[in-house]
Formats: sequence, structure tokens, C-alpha cells
Amino acid sequence: MRRVLIVEDIAETRQWLATIVRAAFPKAEVGFAAALRAGRAKAAEVSDLALIEPGLPDGSWLDLLRVLKGAVAQTLCVVTTVPADAASVVAALSAGAVGHLPTVS
Repeated sequence: MRRVLIVEDIAETRQWLATIVRAAFPKAEVGFAAALRAGRAKAAEVSDLALIEPGLPDGSWLDLLRVLKGAVAQTLCVVTTVPADAASVVAALSAGAVGHLPTVS
């Protein structure tokens, strides 16, 4: 992984996810977006991995997932949330996410 985008509105969770990403991929550049609008702005940047929180305050995370996949089809999108309800997981996978990561820290 060269570039990872974390789209999460809660600062503590953003940092927690960044710590995990940096431990797994020490050479990766980690970018952040705290809202849907910022995530869309970063969609043009090529990311290998995008971690997307569904509870973004300014719009639909499904739209962001589709934008990211449309910009760079190879971007692996993973939805991060707590709690993990089945409907959200199915919607994410149907929209092109490759997985779900529960964010219980």
C-alpha cells in the first residue's frame, strides 16, 4: 500500500485507524477527510485503500464509495462502523466495498 485515505468524522477514530494503517503499512502515505465533501475532493488522488465511515454528517457514504471506485477502480474500499448492522454491510459490499471493519476500540 502506497496511499491510504481515511474518511471519518470523529478525530479519535481517525487517529486510531491511522495508527493501525501505519503499523500494517509503514511506508504508506495516509490522507484524511472528516466529511463527505472532503472525501470527494480527495477522490481524484490515487489511493490504494480507502477506509470509509458510513455516518458522515454531510451526505451519503454510498455516493462517496461509488465516486472513489469510479475515480480509480483499483482502490480497495472498506467500510468502517460500529455497530455493524447487516443491512449496512450488505449495502457496502453491493456498492463495491471489499470488506467491513468494525471500529470498536
